[in-house]
Amino acid sequence: MAITNEGTRVSLATVKLPTGYTLPTISDFTDHEYVSDLTLTVLKATVENATDATTLTNIIEDVTIGIDKQIDDILAADFLGSATVTAFTDLLNIDQNITPVNTTDFYNDTAVSYKCTVKLFVKTA
Repeated sequence: MAITNEGTRVSLATVKLPTGYTLPTISDFTDHEYVSDLTLTVLKATVENATDATTLTNIIEDVTIGIDKQIDDILAADFLGSATVTAFTDLLNIDQNITPVNTTDFYNDTAVSYKCTVKLFVKTA
């Protein structure tokens, strides 16, 4: 018995997918029992990279503050470790906490944090 996070599916609009970004492959499922809409905040200073595609990868995968880490923490808080729980997250939108001024580089502008709109899908055995 364990809590398994299958990862984050990326369903962002094409304009928010940086050039060179490779969509992750995850094990999703349709027989979920629990769905939650969440807004997660990821600190820019922790994940920003000179390459936009790497920044988006870091937003999802950073081991201290990324989406996957935050979902791991939520699942650990919501479910007993003795339960068999499987989950995945769908990243639906990404924004920033301030309005950029005269910039077209969403991933490398003046934001302090990225606001990530996600949907969490969970099933138990």
